[in-house]
Amino acid sequence: MSRYPFPGAGHDPLIASMVAALPARQQPQWPEPSRLAPVHERLARESPLVSYTSVRELRGLLARAAEGEFCLIQAGDCVELTTECEPCDVERKVEMLDVLGDVMRTGSGLPVVRVGRMAGQFAKPRSDDWETVPGGRLPVFRGPVVNAPDACEEARTPDPSRVITGLEAARCAVTALDRLGRGEGAAPEERVWTSHEALLLDYELPQVRRHTDGGSYLASTHWPWIGERTRQADFAHVRLMTELDNPVACKVGPEATVDEVLDLCAVLDPHRTPGRLTLIARFGADRVAALAPLVRAVRQAGHPVLWMCDPMHGNTVKTPDGLKTRRLDTIMSEIRQCVDVLAENGERCAGLHLEASPDDICECEGAGRVPVRGPGYRSLCDPRLSLVQAVAAVAHWRLPVGAAAV
Repeated sequence: MSRYPFPGAGHDPLIASMVAALPARQQPQWPEPSRLAPVHERLARESPLVSYTSVRELRGLLARAAEGEFCLIQAGDCVELTTECEPCDVERKVEMLDVLGDVMRTGSGLPVVRVGRMAGQFAKPRSDDWETVPGGRLPVFRGPVVNAPDACEEARTPDPSRVITGLEAARCAVTALDRLGRGEGAAPEERVWTSHEALLLDYELPQVRRHTDGGSYLASTHWPWIGERTRQADFAHVRLMTELDNPVACKVGPEATVDEVLDLCAVLDPHRTPGRLTLIARFGADRVAALAPLVRAVRQAGHPVLWMCDPMHGNTVKTPDGLKTRRLDTIMSEIRQCVDVLAENGERCAGLHLEASPDDICECEGAGRVPVRGPGYRSLCDPRLSLVQAVAAVAHWRLPVGAAAV
């Protein structure tokens, strides 16, 4: 990782240098690192994808959500394709968020903040660096800003030019939101906010911008999150989040210890500010009980975090013919248990984080769908809910009586 010494468009090279000096997991092995320099320079020169004003507006909404005034739906593709950021694609995704938000509002009686896994969800962490394919072994697909999914060596070789393609696709999606009246300039409660896992540091670090208040923010998205595999408190991804004025989120799973989660809260929410930090629980339906001690510890430490439920990532299984899938009944079980565990420990589940598609797909099992290889199974990484399945999952989410006042 370079130290990003160049100036440009309000870029903050100090933060980039600090972060780049730390260990970082889940980064690609670029075959020609020298090709990254012009990519970094281009990203640093570009105008921000999101404004600091809009970041502050979202943080204000999340602070109100922490007080029980709003619920949250965060949904979209597992891995967003750069070829699916055109206005017609964005419009379908917005319609899906509106449907899910309406279902959640009906169930909760509260207004809903709609957040898309969109305009930047281009990089994916992977369990292994390599996968076995017919004829040999290849680097895994890490998302379209790194390599391509085709099962050949040329496609799987990381290519820095793809980072620029990602930026251009994200700008196309953000522009489409604006033209739909759901982006910049829309009333905060009507906006569709962008979010993605801030995983690929070669994409994120050049997009850190200084603002006139004296701090810095990540201009690639409104709401970045850290995944379960990159949440080490003294590593690069967490350090990046500590330096930003964006609201931030972090996923935690059944392997997380109380000490680890308290360390994360201490560095990511040092001033105990409502709306600053969201913890997204992704435990798996058979391990949700492990969430309880984490909730109690965070509450006792006085961190006003938002808690959300990701019922997808802990419930991935394989079909008899080797397809990754998830079962809707298991997803519903985790939602129900997560809501109950939080309520039993004095907290509320602020909303759901789902991998879902507005298209007529068949990747998860349930609601009359059985995944098989074919045109309905299009995921390049993890299986997504269809819109019908996502509606069923959100309809299953309910706040306990009186939770809105917690």
